[in-house]
Amino acid sequence: MTPAIALWRLECSLLLGGGLGLLYGFLRPLGNRHRILADVVFSLGAIWTFLYISFAVCRGDIRIVYLFGMIGGTLLWEITFGQWLRPVFSEIWRLFGGLFRFFLTPWKKFLKFVKILFAS
Repeated sequence: MTPAIALWRLECSLLLGGGLGLLYGFLRPLGNRHRILADVVFSLGAIWTFLYISFAVCRGDIRIVYLFGMIGGTLLWEITFGQWLRPVFSEIWRLFGGLFRFFLTPWKKFLKFVKILFAS
């Protein structure tokens, strides 16, 4: 393997790690109330990223340095752009929560009515 190929693979792992950092930042506001869901989604994303780096980018040449590149990309994203995007992601999840409550409130009332109906 030439140094140019190794550098290209490391750069790809850093970029994919940055994408993983973006996913982590997006899921961060979910962690307050739904920690397990956020952790499962992030873990699946991390596994997919590692497999993609190992088999699509590196073509089966699995090396630990590319895993460290992925972790480094995640940390670099988190200490740079992740800091700036935290309020944006919090606002997005607040809007999603409002939409879910808006659409699920009639169902909640209907199910409460059904419970009363069958209980009597």
